[in-house]
Amino acid sequence: MRYHDDRPIQICALSHGWCGRSAVETWIYIIVERNFLLPYVNRLKYASTILNGGEGAMKANHRAGALAASMVSVLLVAGLTGCSGGSDTSRSSSDQSGTTVIKFGINVANPEKQEPATYAIVQAFNEANEGKYKVEFQAADTESHSKNLKLHASDGTLPEVFWVDGAQVQEFADSGVLLDLNDYLKQNPDIAKALDGAQDAFKGSDGVQFGLPYQSNVQGFFYNKELFDKAGISYPTDATTFDDFMNMVSALKASGVTPVSIGSKNSSFAMWEFNLWLTRSGWSENIDSILTGSSKFASSDIAGAFDKLQKLRDAGAFPDNISTLEYFDAKQQFDDGKAAMFGSGQWDCAEFDKSLGDKVGFWWGPKFTDSKYSQDVDMKVPSAPIAVSASVNDDAKAKEATFAFLNFYYSKDAAKLSYENSMFPATSYEGLAPASDKFAMNAMTAALANGYKSPAAAPDLTVPPAVQSELYDALFGVMQKTYTPAEALEKLDRAVENSK
Repeated sequence: MRYHDDRPIQICALSHGWCGRSAVETWIYIIVERNFLLPYVNRLKYASTILNGGEGAMKANHRAGALAASMVSVLLVAGLTGCSGGSDTSRSSSDQSGTTVIKFGINVANPEKQEPATYAIVQAFNEANEGKYKVEFQAADTESHSKNLKLHASDGTLPEVFWVDGAQVQEFADSGVLLDLNDYLKQNPDIAKALDGAQDAFKGSDGVQFGLPYQSNVQGFFYNKELFDKAGISYPTDATTFDDFMNMVSALKASGVTPVSIGSKNSSFAMWEFNLWLTRSGWSENIDSILTGSSKFASSDIAGAFDKLQKLRDAGAFPDNISTLEYFDAKQQFDDGKAAMFGSGQWDCAEFDKSLGDKVGFWWGPKFTDSKYSQDVDMKVPSAPIAVSASVNDDAKAKEATFAFLNFYYSKDAAKLSYENSMFPATSYEGLAPASDKFAMNAMTAALANGYKSPAAAPDLTVPPAVQSELYDALFGVMQKTYTPAEALEKLDRAVENSK
């Protein structure tokens, strides 16, 4: 592994309670082959930051830096005694047949069941490259996966390719542990063309391409046509206003069903249908000034989205037990025909094909006639990125295998596999569309035919992790009557201030 000035170092790590599922004790021993200490001080500062909470811990970096400086001599001595004969830190590994094996870190515990499109792509790649390359999943649920990545980043053991939360990826990029993929895209112009600008969501202000979109996320409201028919109301359309939506909620509630099923228990991230509310209330136009401190959430037009959320809550749109429902519980209510609408994305299409069949519809959400911002906006956005460990640059075999996998992952063949598994790929290729029995995905495709534009990224992926967490809490706090809109916005403004 090499940092700065191409000076080689060896990092060995010994940990207990590995994978971040419990408290972790990690000792990092460093052997410096040349007298060049500053990079390792910075490395220790980053380890301290990510192991102690990421963005929030950045404010304590000067303390971590002082601590790191005082520890370097101790660590060097410990490294000489504790790492002699240590494990090889090179990236590539091979199985008994000589196949180059790389790891794909993914945020689900069971990729075959929970990410069937990605699983199918990996299996197809492995079959096509048998004896040459092989991709193995490094799988864990989202929370564990995110903790694992922080630990791996701190000791140089990141998987070659990995999914990373969009709100955290900049933190990893700033630390220097991600490979700049600009050269990869230049070497593969057909893939750059197929991504059609989606890659720009993961390019830093310094021009570094620190990731590529994992998939395309299409977010909004699924609805049960049969329940709308029983309530005697028309299906929502692109022309449906917020006032129309409120009338729908009233009619659906009177018919005996929950208008909008949603749950917040262990599911604060499950607010996808409201990303478009934020966008249609001026998120893209206001968020930069808010994050720099020149304006506030509370005084911005974004506040209008929270006011409308309160009106929806007061109309009884949500389940009474929203705070004790998890995402999967709320989805089950929709599956069972007890709720008329459910906010989600294309990842649930296959399930709704089975539970609702041709009775499923898809809608972006209401238009706000009191907003001065464009309402002709959809929410088809790049999902959280996949990134590549910078260390593959130091291993020719690992780099070759990693780039070969990326070539396949963003190919037309892989895009076809995505459609077959009810998932919108990150790429755009002509002649690909969901099959006729993919009812939910076809409903989404029909909604996308309106020609509306989408933002470069979903609002919740455009803020630092601490602000993202507070955004989720603010939205659900209003839905649960925990906060008034004013209180929720005040908490958001405090989170922005504390994140600086």
